[in-house]
Amino acid sequence: MESFITDVVSKLKAKDLNQSHFILPSRRAAQAFSKELFLSQHESFLAPPIQSIEEFIETVAEVKLISNLETIFLFYEVYQDLTHPNKQEPLDQVYNWGQSIVQDFNEIDRYQIDADQFFGNLKAIKDLEHWSKSDVKTDLVKNYIEFWESLPKYYHELKAKLKADKKAYQGMAYQEAASNIKDFINSNEAKFYFIGFNALNTCEETIFQYILEQQRGDVFWDIDNYLLTEHTAGIFMRSYSKTWPIYADTALKASTTSYSNKKTIGLYGVSKQIGQAKLVGDLLSEMTHEELDKTALILGDESLLQPLLNSLPKNISKVNVTMGLPLSSTNLASLFESLFKIRSLNQNELHYKILFELIEHPSLKKAYHKELQLIRKDLNTNNIVFQSKQDFFRKWNRLDDSLLNILKLSLNNTNSTVDEFLNTCLELIELLKPHFQDEKLSLEYLFGFKKLFIKLKNLLTKTELIKEFKVFHQIYQDTLSSETLDFEGSPYEGLQIMGMLETRVLDFENIIITSVNEGVLPSGKSQNSFIPFDLKKAYKLPTYKEKDAVYAYHFFRLVQRAKNCHFIFNNSTSGIEKAEKSRFITQLETFKLPQHFIKSYAVSANTNLNETSREVITKTPEMMTQLRTLFASGISPSALTAYIRNPIDFYNRYVLGLNEVEDIEEDISHKTLGTVIHDCLDLLYRKYVGKILKETDIEQMLNSYPKIMTLLFEERFQEESLRHGRNLIDFEIAKHQVKRFLTQEKKLVKANALKIIELEIKHESYFKVGGLDFNVKLRGTVDRVDLLNDQLRIIDYKTGKVEAKQLKIPKEWQGFSEDYSYSKAFQVLFYALLKEKDLGENAEAGIISFKNLNSGLMSCAVPKSNKNLKELVGEFKIELEALILEILNSEIPFTEKPV
Repeated sequence: MESFITDVVSKLKAKDLNQSHFILPSRRAAQAFSKELFLSQHESFLAPPIQSIEEFIETVAEVKLISNLETIFLFYEVYQDLTHPNKQEPLDQVYNWGQSIVQDFNEIDRYQIDADQFFGNLKAIKDLEHWSKSDVKTDLVKNYIEFWESLPKYYHELKAKLKADKKAYQGMAYQEAASNIKDFINSNEAKFYFIGFNALNTCEETIFQYILEQQRGDVFWDIDNYLLTEHTAGIFMRSYSKTWPIYADTALKASTTSYSNKKTIGLYGVSKQIGQAKLVGDLLSEMTHEELDKTALILGDESLLQPLLNSLPKNISKVNVTMGLPLSSTNLASLFESLFKIRSLNQNELHYKILFELIEHPSLKKAYHKELQLIRKDLNTNNIVFQSKQDFFRKWNRLDDSLLNILKLSLNNTNSTVDEFLNTCLELIELLKPHFQDEKLSLEYLFGFKKLFIKLKNLLTKTELIKEFKVFHQIYQDTLSSETLDFEGSPYEGLQIMGMLETRVLDFENIIITSVNEGVLPSGKSQNSFIPFDLKKAYKLPTYKEKDAVYAYHFFRLVQRAKNCHFIFNNSTSGIEKAEKSRFITQLETFKLPQHFIKSYAVSANTNLNETSREVITKTPEMMTQLRTLFASGISPSALTAYIRNPIDFYNRYVLGLNEVEDIEEDISHKTLGTVIHDCLDLLYRKYVGKILKETDIEQMLNSYPKIMTLLFEERFQEESLRHGRNLIDFEIAKHQVKRFLTQEKKLVKANALKIIELEIKHESYFKVGGLDFNVKLRGTVDRVDLLNDQLRIIDYKTGKVEAKQLKIPKEWQGFSEDYSYSKAFQVLFYALLKEKDLGENAEAGIISFKNLNSGLMSCAVPKSNKNLKELVGEFKIELEALILEILNSEIPFTEKPV
């Protein structure tokens, strides 16, 4: 395959290179052309100027190009000067719409449009568009009309300011270059060669045509004959062929006829981005090193870069990434975003989530793992939702000096100026740097952010406008989105990874293009402009149609010399992402050429069912020793029901000692709610133990319970967190539940004799199990034992919903110690066993559910049976013994149950 660049260089052999000047669409293209030009020469020669079009324009215009950001600040200064103070908008608002205005100024200048006439038409259109047609106009409508009337003043004043300083935004530079081209050409004797261009703006057309008319150079177009004559990709060159005087006698010639050659084209529909990344890895893994050197991987959607880099197969030894890694995709971006959040919140108190964002950040955790774990543990253990900064630093003043400095810089930047904040970020980078000396990539991330913050500091010195932190944050985010970390690699060997625009002028035998979807390739109708579509058409400004044609040229130009093409598109139709394959793929299929072998693939993930076996853990002698110790020292009903639910959970909790991670409770959990209600009832009833309750006693409880509930909640939560939101609702619900319970108790006391015997008493009892050489110790805390008309009642409070059927024992106790649905009955009978000596003939044990108070005490019983509690406890012992023997049987492993 002879590439376009090789073809051009071969045509230039007879030219005098010392008197030549080469201009290409991009720096990447200029670099590739330089290499090919140097390789073609066998003798030493003086290297000619080889520039990108932007560099050439800047040279001809004799101005210094400024960035869009600097242009917006200058525009705002002009806006302030020319707009009445009462009608001015703040910078943060102008910054948003100002970007569209500056972009429109660029377009107007690049296409050499009469600005006054254009803005007159635009104002007339906007006047028609506004919603008020009455003679009496509101201030809002007046301001709207006045803004469009003022736009030409802003435009001319901005250009005058820039011209005075010999600066220009991009469009203005193009306009100056078009005006200066005659003098520039006359001032030197060089021949100018434009290589690989396609869609030209009016200024570029003026420059190109003048050089051609003066016979001071040439234009090398790169387009296949098929694309030039009858394809969307050739729309611009067909226009030049018809309208440029130079082509009146000699038609614009195609550079190749290779588009019609034999090609293998694969069309791959795959779900989501990650599916595309995995497929690319599979395609590359089948290529040899020689093939990879002739392969380009082109990302339609550049956000796919990181997943693709992580999916590259092992056979790839050399990669060159032209596009660079977006700095916003690195993990440090989230660290600095946390600093912005802290500064924007501007609070003196620290919320635990803010602290967690810092101490859980990978960059800090890697450098200070042990110290940060201590902080996290303290926050969890003490359930600290809010704390003052003074308290925090007083508690942790003995931390590692560099970590303490990082935390102080991060947390104490409230009320800081923009300049102080930037200094904080730069200091933070210097403190982190020593911890990543062995990690080159992390150091690159730090260096990238250091350059970004220095760039922003330099910007601050040029303007007094960035004082508002909100505006600065917007500018930071915009700047960050365009900053990249450039990879080091060879652009001449190995796999080339690039974006669509980087492919200009380059050719590859094998191409893989990802995200070939509508809305990506081409990008669709979205455009950042205030200029209506009709006005753009009237003044021959590019619309979305022309932009689609630009994408078509880039896409099909890559195909024209390639031999193997792989086009991957997202075919997922789930959620908001209704993916549609690109019209370019449809064109390839519909207008298929005879030599094109096209095959479509519907790619899906491997969905073979890998049946995962249940976890089985064999009991070792060490485990058996630990289990015997556990049962000898005391086993609780919750431990036994945990085993019934899932033996693996029992193993993790009671053998390995793995407890659930304690999290800070910002919202009241069900567990805490239950504990507080239990504790409240314990405190209310405690002084009445051993006494028969009276109505006046319950009334006293009804008067005092709100204060007790408040104190109990405040022990676990800061007072402020109970005053609003979900916590306030839960707090009021808990109080209401206690009130309902006490009201029900009052009715019970009125008609019955109720005597409290015990409250929250821990009971222990030894249980003889046949086959064991030791007694099993049973232990548990019974919420309440009372006498109701001399009937002993063992009561367990449940703040959740419990129904009477959950306390029914199955016939013949079938599955009782295996099915978790009987866990409530198991627990109640366990407590009854602990109190077995006190059980009389009419004793009962049950649950009072605070979400089912109307059911009263729901007793444990066998349906359609007259067995009393004492008899049930006797039968329960058999079930309990069997369960304990199973757990302590070394031959029976811990086997996972589906939960």
